[in-house]
Amino acid sequence: MKCLGIAVLLVGCGGGSSSGPIPIDNLGTELAQASCSQMFACCTSAEIMQQFMNITYDGQPITTEAQCEGFAGGLFAGLITPEYKASIAAGRIKYDGQAARDCLDAFVNLGCSAYAQLSGAESVACDKPFVTPEVGDGGACSQSYECTSDYCEGARSGTDGTCKPKPTAGETCSGTCAQGLYCAGTCQPLLANGAACTGDSQCTSNHCGSGVCADRAPVCDGM
Repeated sequence: MKCLGIAVLLVGCGGGSSSGPIPIDNLGTELAQASCSQMFACCTSAEIMQQFMNITYDGQPITTEAQCEGFAGGLFAGLITPEYKASIAAGRIKYDGQAARDCLDAFVNLGCSAYAQLSGAESVACDKPFVTPEVGDGGACSQSYECTSDYCEGARSGTDGTCKPKPTAGETCSGTCAQGLYCAGTCQPLLANGAACTGDSQCTSNHCGSGVCADRAPVCDGM
């Protein structure tokens, strides 16, 4: 879900707080409001259509900020919030509502040129994470964000996996590798611009265009 690279995984940097901590039950709503506000301020109509390609809200294409908030907030509240609350109850993560507030405060003050740098990225870490993993290597996990290694291997619906270090160069992988590598059965070094590719995740630039790694053209920069 291209649009929810921003909404689901909190983006921005820590900064001064304009109000109090965000309760976990309100996180989805506030994330949706912040991310949709930035999107509709900085993206053209065509860019918004591309972000929400093949996604509808109440049976309609998403073309307004209110629809964006309803879709993103509802998805987060329905899927992510219950997962976070289960992880908190199990002692596998800690949630910091003030860190979430600080991160959102900084995010909503980004200009469009800074916001554009986030486009196409899966997420951008806050200066102080609002979710802190509590499970070390060898511990049981249901999500990678529960692991200090950020990698939970073997988790399935209703069945725990195990926190492990991310696979490194040459090791067998199933979609996840250590930083600077991509998964192609085994972990391989990321490809430089100009190299042949079949997907964004293979490229240092995180963009594979027309079968070649290249810098991504600016999007949602307010132009």
